[in-house]
Amino acid sequence: MMRLRLALLLLAAPLATAQAQDRPRLEPARDVAVTYRLVGTGAQGQVGMSWRAGARQARLDNPDGSFLVADLAAGSGFMAHDQAREVMVLPAPPTDAGIPGLVPPGGRFVRDGADKVAGQDCQTWRVEMSDGGRGRACITADGVVLRSVGGAAPGQPEQGLEATAVSYGPQDAARFARPSGYREIPAPPPGAPPR
Repeated sequence: MMRLRLALLLLAAPLATAQAQDRPRLEPARDVAVTYRLVGTGAQGQVGMSWRAGARQARLDNPDGSFLVADLAAGSGFMAHDQAREVMVLPAPPTDAGIPGLVPPGGRFVRDGADKVAGQDCQTWRVEMSDGGRGRACITADGVVLRSVGGAAPGQPEQGLEATAVSYGPQDAARFARPSGYREIPAPPPGAPPR
């Protein structure tokens, strides 16, 4: 589950500033909903991602029924679970943190060809991390991540996700709102494993 959450963070943590090197756009330019299948050893299930471009909000729907909303414009977010009726307020990642789970600070992208995933053309990128780890991503010209695969650390099996369906169109703002009437639970301290 930790590797899944790290892979999902790629979708919700775009880079805030461009650097001198060649980099893909990591924030979709328009509203979109994407369904992903989990890939890698023992991976099962699907994950959904919805993006509201004007509001800079992402929603990630996890296989366990929980969902995460990142409001990049406000620098805030939360994770909620409808069945448990719980919500956890999450701290915003620092804007210079790279892409958690795939590109930590010091990581870099290298163009590596082109591909088509879920009927969409995408640029493939090798991702080289400062700790020696490596990953791969396929990202559309308008910033939709269609494939993200890598190890959480060097030598670990690769895990990730790959798009199976992409649908461009307006996203319902109500799906990105914090649910009312849910019990608020504390976020784990930094470095603690997720629950």
